[in-house]
Amino acid sequence: MAQTQTVKLKDIADRAGVSVAAVSAALNGTGTVSAAMRERVRKVAQEMNYEPNFAAKLLKQKQNNDLGLIVSDIPERIFGSGYFMPMISCFIRQCEELGLRCQIEYYDLSKAEKLPALLTNGLAGGVLHGGVISPALREWLKKNPEFPFVAFEEEAEYNIMSDYSLSFYKAVQYLVALGHRRFGLAGGPLQYRRQQQIEDGFQRAVREFGLESRPEWNARFTLASDADTLSEAVEWGRALFRRPGRPSALVCTDGRAARGILYAACETGVRVPEELSLLACSSQTEAEQSFPAVSSIAWNAPEALFKGVYLLRSLMEHRPLLEHTIEIEPVMTLRKTTGKHSA
Repeated sequence: MAQTQTVKLKDIADRAGVSVAAVSAALNGTGTVSAAMRERVRKVAQEMNYEPNFAAKLLKQKQNNDLGLIVSDIPERIFGSGYFMPMISCFIRQCEELGLRCQIEYYDLSKAEKLPALLTNGLAGGVLHGGVISPALREWLKKNPEFPFVAFEEEAEYNIMSDYSLSFYKAVQYLVALGHRRFGLAGGPLQYRRQQQIEDGFQRAVREFGLESRPEWNARFTLASDADTLSEAVEWGRALFRRPGRPSALVCTDGRAARGILYAACETGVRVPEELSLLACSSQTEAEQSFPAVSSIAWNAPEALFKGVYLLRSLMEHRPLLEHTIEIEPVMTLRKTTGKHSA
């Protein structure tokens, strides 16, 4: 005997021509949907033989206005991270300014078959997410599309994304204005969106400005542990700076690799920024822990959290949204590793 297919809120939303949030509000008697829309949605649900998930409804009744933040990565990469720590501190600050309570959960990706508790324990009315979205989490979101969820820098129905491609294009343009024509790129694994975007922006600038960028001036690091990344960058930098021809400007997609390259430059007698300008994708804290302090492009944590909280609360309150993705531009800060080139 064929098994009856479960009707989901998304199925009702598609047939009724409304959002999932509106269906949830209509069926649960919450939100600000009109009486006419509530009646239409309920009629469609009845026609489709929709059976409410009473366990989920009971969980819904426990929901509150608390905001949740899930930080997904292996523990070694979270604490001290120039990405996650600003995210956590800005999240707490935003909630304090709005008078909202907040919950934070660290989600170990090495145990990703287990779901984050904030999705299932009813302690948060909605969740912001930083880090890689695991397959198990994506599957849960597919089954629970009405749950308010906003991701940072990851593909999701609602997200906050940074345009690193444009930022690094502008960075190369700035270095060209300082007289640089020979460029190298110290990159990372292209399966990561940020790495791909930085390389796209760099290569676009090289093409459009007619710059020189030889294969031996470019590297792709694995960007594994801190120690391995530093060691890999130092060895590559030593080989690069001992060659007779070298770039006058280097763009680096990782702050740890930038520190290794700086060390190699110092060791081989290359003066920064007189003979080499260096600009990296790095947090402010990481960039200022080197000598000289590194010119950097950093994730705009305050703007990302401000807009992320706005988007999440709009979902929680069933407010209409004009866009599912909000783009922000990373912040470029010039420090001691960039200067004019007069060759």
